Amino acid sequence: MLSISFLSILRRFSALGTALVGVGFLVNVSVGTVHAQESTLADQTLTQECIDQAYSGTMHQSSEADLALEIEKDCLVQNGKQWYDRRCSFCHGGAGKGGKGPCLTCGKFAYSANSNMAILTTISVGITNKSLGGAMGAFGTTISGMDILSIVAYMRSEETRRIASGEIKDPYIKEEAMVFPD
Repeated sequence: MLSISFLSILRRFSALGTALVGVGFLVNVSVGTVHAQESTLADQTLTQECIDQAYSGTMHQSSEADLALEIEKDCLVQNGKQWYDRRCSFCHGGAGKGGKGPCLTCGKFAYSANSNMAILTTISVGITNKSLGGAMGAFGTTISGMDILSIVAYMRSEETRRIASGEIKDPYIKEEAMVFPD
């Protein structure tokens, strides 16, 4: 009963809750060495050169409070694609179009808020409540925080490409409500 109440609260305040969890996760993975020594955390494949590379392209943010992602930075997106192909595509299909798991490049996320921080947190801690419609393992103990960030950048880059090509409807455009004559 307590876990259902907690999940209900977390869903209602997901922007704040997931931001705090995600930031805490990134701090632990990036700063702490204990996790890397005590778990099977893979070595970070995103290079420092890529991280430090100047960027002036498109940033993806769901809101002003969301984590901004450099979705046109080739080295970041390619690193994310490599991790996605290795760890995510089995369930979520090639290019995140869906499979056994939901579509990850359609701009709509069934299990978390549609923010970059919420997606990063979901990948990190997983989904354990099957009443939400599915379950997913936590990857935060096996993939570095920066590499998870690159996966999210890849997903958002692919989503942006699919919207631009007309393959999917732009989920960020607010449609006006239908008005019926009296």
